Amino acid sequence: KIYALLSAPLITLSARFDFAVFKLPRSDFRSTFIKKVHGSFMSEVFLTMQLLSSRALCHYSSSIPYAAKVVLKQEELWLDIHSTSSIDFEHVHIEIVKTSSIQKNGVALNVIDGAWNILVTTGTYRTQGDRFQRFVNVNITPMADAFANPVAPHGLIGQSLHDPFAIQGKIDQYVPNAAGEYTTSAQGEGAIQGTIDDYEIRGDPFSSDFAFSRFGATKGARRDVVLLSGKRMSMVKHYEADALGGSQSDDGL
Repeated sequence: KIYALLSAPLITLSARFDFAVFKLPRSDFRSTFIKKVHGSFMSEVFLTMQLLSSRALCHYSSSIPYAAKVVLKQEELWLDIHSTSSIDFEHVHIEIVKTSSIQKNGVALNVIDGAWNILVTTGTYRTQGDRFQRFVNVNITPMADAFANPVAPHGLIGQSLHDPFAIQGKIDQYVPNAAGEYTTSAQGEGAIQGTIDDYEIRGDPFSSDFAFSRFGATKGARRDVVLLSGKRMSMVKHYEADALGGSQSDDGL
């Protein structure tokens, strides 16, 4: 399924979450007693950006981490770390960048639209067959224009921009059953408005249509954190998306 992570008047960022059966990284002490996890990982992202006279689309997948597809005025362009790695148009900059990760030849997608700085990196998790499968992580840094916009952003990540404090939702406890298996279930309960189903993007993956969409909006109130049941935490400086009910692994990097 595809869920909206960030929704603002000029941009929508969504990600596909795929179910997976995997092993925890060997560096995680829980891997000694949890033999199998049923969870999910983000595999690809979809961006829709509103320009003055058209829309720009960008697709980035963990299966091809060194390249991204950009569609501008119905023309399809490919960015590649080995050739044309960046493109600029109006207020948008899109680039495939090299990372400082310990991963060999690490690359990431960087999108800056004047209000948001989005970095999509890749990692790997260990399958039950001891093979490594890639996934993506999303880091979103709001810029001055994001805070100044009278339309409050939304999405699984974006909705927290104006919160006076952080909200911690439901967290998976990773207590295995008798067979040493664990199935994740946390889906942001207590930290998001509504339920996870309200954020699902149906049909076209580049669609901006979901329950709390702010794309193209001229008004949109900040959420009332008093109505959330999650635990209040100290504020952090960045906004990051991991898998819904998944677990990261640094094995194989």
